Amino acid sequence: MDTVLTYQEEVTPLLTELRDYVAQHPDTVLFCTNSQPLPGLPLIPESAERVYRNYCNYVQTRWGLASYADIHYHHYPRLSYVGLHTLVEAAENVILPVGSIPEPGTAVINPITGFCAVYAGDGRDQDVAATPPVWEGRIPLPGRWYAHEVLLQVRLALAQAGVPVYPRALFSQRVAYPWLTPEGLPAETAYIANGQVRVPIIGYVIDPDTDEVIYLNLVGHKTAARSIWGSLNTMHLRKLTLDAPHLHTTVISSHTYATYTAVVDADTGLLRMQIVDRRAFASDVEDRAYLVAPTGLGTAAVDTAFAVRLSAVLPVGIPAAWGSKLREVGDDLGLVCQCLSGGDVGSAYTFTADEQWLDLVAGLLKSDPQFTIPKTLG
Repeated sequence: MDTVLTYQEEVTPLLTELRDYVAQHPDTVLFCTNSQPLPGLPLIPESAERVYRNYCNYVQTRWGLASYADIHYHHYPRLSYVGLHTLVEAAENVILPVGSIPEPGTAVINPITGFCAVYAGDGRDQDVAATPPVWEGRIPLPGRWYAHEVLLQVRLALAQAGVPVYPRALFSQRVAYPWLTPEGLPAETAYIANGQVRVPIIGYVIDPDTDEVIYLNLVGHKTAARSIWGSLNTMHLRKLTLDAPHLHTTVISSHTYATYTAVVDADTGLLRMQIVDRRAFASDVEDRAYLVAPTGLGTAAVDTAFAVRLSAVLPVGIPAAWGSKLREVGDDLGLVCQCLSGGDVGSAYTFTADEQWLDLVAGLLKSDPQFTIPKTLG
């Protein structure tokens, strides 16, 4: 399993203090809460009724009244901050719950689907999937990736399921979404919104001159993805909002798109949709062409693609061998404009059907000995 460690914390002191407290108070029934779940202990639901009596605040559980546990900092410095409750008035004719001391564990999450697997163990080994998981399920992912909040949701799910494992480490499967930093850690997710829905995106390309969306790679539920697609495939120049790391801008549709979709998770209706302006791949365009190069594409391949895209906007074909030189000189002369891009896009350019290209080609043929017509075209 290709995973990356995104978050970990030391939980042994906390679990040791819990074990000591239970040993010192064998008749005490402890509860945890949604905000600070401690799997293995019975969970007070968020909807539990609050009771005020004799100047004290209580929580009504199905086992009776509970209140904050009197756990002193100087004896239990970590346990005192967990917000545990104790049963102070048991209900009649109920069987009191028996809590368990959780063992350390490890959580592995897919950041696209939210599917999570929890394994028993201290999580120090990358090969966390060597043993069967003790729990599997989906958890809600936060709007912005904060690993400690994700781990909190995992612990809450374990407490609700009654699984006495307390994950100390969170591993994220290596996928294209959410975006990864150069260190391989999840970065702030990018989004596209049309006023009705807001959908995470894997990558994008924006024309800086026209603000048109040239390329969009999004992941979302089918209805939301189609809503974005509908906003882009219109001649009414719908405005959308793109939020990405270090970028917040308003973009518009060009309505000249080809679309590719693939199901990510059939059970939840999650799919991936790629929307590409036809001027980024059509063999013949009128006034403006685009080059969209994915992350990881080598320089030689980008130069070859540059020649192909330049051929689409000029009345003459451009040999692949000329791509490197034309991209370099064209950039110096301002004939090549770099687009706004991010995510799975390594580089993106736009260029117009400017007559200077023909003058540039003619000049290089005369002045640059290395700039010659390939023999295959002679």
